[in-house]
Amino acid sequence: MARLILKSAIFSDGNIQFSTGDLPVSIGRSHRADITINDLLLSRIHSEIRLSEKGGFEIVDCESTNLTIVNDQDIERAVLKTGDRILLGDTELLVEIEMPDIDVHERTTRELPVMRPPENP
Repeated sequence: MARLILKSAIFSDGNIQFSTGDLPVSIGRSHRADITINDLLLSRIHSEIRLSEKGGFEIVDCESTNLTIVNDQDIERAVLKTGDRILLGDTELLVEIEMPDIDVHERTTRELPVMRPPENP
């Protein structure tokens, strides 16, 4: 299962982590948000991190007053990737995504049809 790590000096351990199974995760200044950030420029529920259509992570602005910004772009929705910089109010979060290692034995192989020589008439 993929894991998203948000890095910021505001977190006591320097980062906060969650996997696709934990989604959706709301971010805001309200205690009702899954991730509460003490920043007066944030809306109560400012944005939400969800599972994207392709199984990765995306951030969605929840009609916040001061916008959700990813890599200097105001967004309504954006797929996240390692190295992205999220700005929520005055709070900057850096994105790191860890993908699980694929076990060679879990890979599926496609079987090819058996080719037979033509029969003699």
